[in-house]
Amino acid sequence: MTGVFDFSDAKDFYNSIRNSYLRYQKGPTRATEDLLYVVMGLNHLREWIAPDFDSNSKHWSIPRNAEQIFSKKIFSHPAHAVIRQLCNHTKHSNRTMNTYTEHGAPIDDWPDFDAVQSTDLGPPINHFVDGKPISEFIETLIAEYETWFVSQSS
Repeated sequence: MTGVFDFSDAKDFYNSIRNSYLRYQKGPTRATEDLLYVVMGLNHLREWIAPDFDSNSKHWSIPRNAEQIFSKKIFSHPAHAVIRQLCNHTKHSNRTMNTYTEHGAPIDDWPDFDAVQSTDLGPPINHFVDGKPISEFIETLIAEYETWFVSQSS
């Protein structure tokens, strides 16, 4: 069996990413752990669609099928560049990007007191990358992937 745990293919992984993003957006606060899963998932999902397609070198392999063409398209997308950089920023904990978390939820909106990183700040209510809401980049990529998976099912 391919995949990881009960994700047997790229569409399963995509559905999990999309559902995590919907959960992230639901309610008055935003869980950073959901956001990191979405960022890392969106960064790597194209590799599930086109496994073994070389994007790590300076010279791309020649795309030989629709999956590889799509993978190259996603890799070249400006929103993916931000997500990829943020994913690597997180992985290596280096400061190559300007990230910011907005706080300010009333205590009645806190989902779980023990999950709050700072009781002075409260839980996040929004996340930003280089001054823009992270949702701009995520929603752009989710739309690209959604179009891809719809086209593959028809």
